[in-house]
Amino acid sequence: MACDLAAGRAFPCKDAIGGIKEVLWCKEGTMIYDSISGGAVSDIDGTATLFRWAITKNSGSFQQEITSSVENGTIFFTQTLTIQTPKLEALVSEELYAVLQSRLQVIVRDNNDNFHIMGYSRGVEVTGGNFGTGTAPGDLNGYNIVFTAEEAAPAPFTINFTDATAVSGLTGTITIDPAY
Repeated sequence: MACDLAAGRAFPCKDAIGGIKEVLWCKEGTMIYDSISGGAVSDIDGTATLFRWAITKNSGSFQQEITSSVENGTIFFTQTLTIQTPKLEALVSEELYAVLQSRLQVIVRDNNDNFHIMGYSRGVEVTGGNFGTGTAPGDLNGYNIVFTAEEAAPAPFTINFTDATAVSGLTGTITIDPAY
């Protein structure tokens, strides 16, 4: 099979920044994504509540590591999401414990307001992190969580969930909790 190349790329404008703003997640299987076209998914079906978790500025990242084997002719992407959220609380610990035990569907919102579908075809699992009090008064009292997915292709982009008309215009019924 030949892999057709379709385009080049000029140097882009310097108008993007790093980091992530928030993540949205639900149990795997509650949303059905449309096919990827042009690197994006334009529709989501199913009935789901996406639980929105805001994170502290400059404390989260979404990386996609490429693994390629020339000998085997394979390539895959290890997607890693790391988030930090402050303040240990009983109800939050209980909710995160349920998250730790689940396979998830995760949408990552970056600081450029792009929404990326992590684990598009194979789901996402928590693979590490900690709940901690810190040592000194200025240390984090809160949660560090690491999510991982392995996919055959990079994470596709999807619709902007902060635009109420886009969310209500989906084939499915998607609720955001807490709402925008």
